Amino acid sequence: MADKASEAGSVAGQHPLEDHISKTLWKVHELEQQIQDFSEDSQPLLFDRMNEFVNSLKELRQSASTSTIEVPVELLAAVDRGENPDLFSVRHFEQCIERNQAAKGKVKVLKDFSDSLLDAARMAFPDEAMEYRAFRDADVKK
Repeated sequence: MADKASEAGSVAGQHPLEDHISKTLWKVHELEQQIQDFSEDSQPLLFDRMNEFVNSLKELRQSASTSTIEVPVELLAAVDRGENPDLFSVRHFEQCIERNQAAKGKVKVLKDFSDSLLDAARMAFPDEAMEYRAFRDADVKK
């Protein structure tokens, strides 16, 4: 079983915190199996499993304190409600796309407004509009 515990937590490229989480979850599994198969004779083994689990929790806490991983509170709330975290991520990504499209639309409207304003200024004030255009083009080249 010790081999499975190391297999459960040693995936190549995995973050150390993920490794500790996997190992702790494996300890929970081992502890659960020991409890299901409990008999008086297996009590010392049960205590050993419990101590291993407690030590695993200590390692997990130490790893978490040095980790810079940030998890959005909204994601944790969604998981607590029983939602699939992948679906939450997809939904959030789709919202970002919608906001990006809205921002692009606003930029286009402002660009069109600026062009219309410059056209109107050319008609009303041709000399000043040409000076402004030259100034703007020179500023853009910098």
